[in-house]
Amino acid sequence: MKPLVILTRGGCVNTTTMRANLDSALQAMKTPARYQLVDLDTLPTSDLRVGYPTPTLLVGGIDLFDLPVPSPPFPEPT
Repeated sequence: MKPLVILTRGGCVNTTTMRANLDSALQAMKTPARYQLVDLDTLPTSDLRVGYPTPTLLVGGIDLFDLPVPSPPFPEPT
């Protein structure tokens, strides 16, 4: 299975829902609920992941909904 990463930041109101949905989907597939939760506020500004909106689910490093990899300059988080 490809690694799963949820990108979030403090105050993201949709992260809880995304995590619950991901947990439910993994349980339905009888797959262990193993994923990394990354707080974008802890990453260096040079990390391309800080340009993604939150929450974002990366599957094998690729956005689940096929958003392109962000490129600088990144918008300010909202």
